Amino acid sequence: MIRPSTPDQRTSTQVSLVKRRSTTVAPVTLVKRVSLVRRTGRPRVSLTKTRVSLTKAPVRPPAVPRQRRRAVPTPTRVFAAASTGAVRGARATREWAGRPSGRMVLPGVLMALLVAVAILGGALLPHATGAEQAAGGPDQSDVPSAGPDVPLLPGENGENGQNGENKDPGQPLLPSNGPGASGAAGAGGQAANTLAAWAAPMAVRTDIPLVALEAYAFAELKVAQTNPGCGLRWTTLAGIGRVESNHGRSNGATLSVDGRSSPPIYGPVLDGTGGTKPVRDTDQGRLDGDSTWDRAVGPMQFIPSTWATYAVDADGSGSPDPHDIDDAALAAGNYLCANGHNLATPDGWWDAIRKYNDVGIYAQNVFNAANDYGLRSRT
Repeated sequence: MIRPSTPDQRTSTQVSLVKRRSTTVAPVTLVKRVSLVRRTGRPRVSLTKTRVSLTKAPVRPPAVPRQRRRAVPTPTRVFAAASTGAVRGARATREWAGRPSGRMVLPGVLMALLVAVAILGGALLPHATGAEQAAGGPDQSDVPSAGPDVPLLPGENGENGQNGENKDPGQPLLPSNGPGASGAAGAGGQAANTLAAWAAPMAVRTDIPLVALEAYAFAELKVAQTNPGCGLRWTTLAGIGRVESNHGRSNGATLSVDGRSSPPIYGPVLDGTGGTKPVRDTDQGRLDGDSTWDRAVGPMQFIPSTWATYAVDADGSGSPDPHDIDDAALAAGNYLCANGHNLATPDGWWDAIRKYNDVGIYAQNVFNAANDYGLRSRT
């Protein structure tokens, strides 16, 4: 007997009647639900039929959303794709080259590529060579390449004068005309013509003004007579002239046919600033226009005190002039060969250049310029 609950209680009692069967069909469970309704107080009975599974259902983990994996090409696939593309490109190029348009255009394209490669190689090689020299410092194991020999001037046979003696070692043997004196008569005119004939093609090859090249060659011949053991070559003087003043053309100056630069060339004031060595005035400003400090003057950049010792009138103008490249080149040759320097040997050459200007990079620049002139004059 089922006793109903009191009216103020809201409870429910479940009575399960299980009907068992002998078959393998899952048993049926009958659930009797009795509820008390407040309004009538009568119980309500309902039967619910459920089927119980004989097997235990597996517990499945919660579903995880699938993520799309990005396809990463393997090296084999990449190589195969590249090979296929290369084969297709080569095939298309071959077919195009066989057409009339390809036969006309392809040779021009190949020629343009060859020219570009040649230009690129020529632009990079000098820079690489210069970087190696700068990193390793000056190479003092050699002398600059010498250019072609300067021809003997008319009337010269290797002796100093008629009796084999030079009465005035500081003066040229030619009486009145030196380099650049074209149109003069006598031995001077013949010498000028000889030097001009030799220097004309050399000036084109080396890009040195003709009057400057004649002055360097004339100085070599004169020093060979006065100091034959020096071994001075015109290429060394040309290297100094290139570094010092671009052969009398620095700072906008021009070199006239008489050998003078216009306007005159002056170096910085040697007052100890800007890395210069202080040099007090030695000429009262007569040559350099400065009565307090000295300045280098002329195309070969002589300090007034040095010019006072080695001044020479190479072209027979009547007075030595450091602003005249003829006089300055011969004075520079005498200065380099002083104190027994032999410029035909590496030690003698480098010692002489360092005497001219004792700076390592300066000596290296002179070497590079002189060596370049020697090589270019022989081509």
